[in-house]
Amino acid sequence: MKQRITIKIAGKKMELMVGQDREEVIRSAADRINKEIDSLRFDFRDQDLSDVLCMVLLSEETRLLELEARSMQENNSVIHRLEELDANLEQYLSR
Repeated sequence: MKQRITIKIAGKKMELMVGQDREEVIRSAADRINKEIDSLRFDFRDQDLSDVLCMVLLSEETRLLELEARSMQENNSVIHRLEELDANLEQYLSR
């Protein structure tokens, strides 16, 4: 069941309809984004808010791409180990 929640990012309130299972994740994401905005605003005081938001977006997307690459490497490693196990099991059963 969906519910209406209000979050605030960079001082702007937004109302969203979300499932109860996603509310905590969305609120955590908004908090993380706001912390990153605050950090960058401190470091880049002369930058426009839209520039800061672009930097936050770039930072988060970079983290996501790195996580996806690590996940793919781990998945490939697991698949390789499973293939080795399958070959060993097939060899054992064929005796």
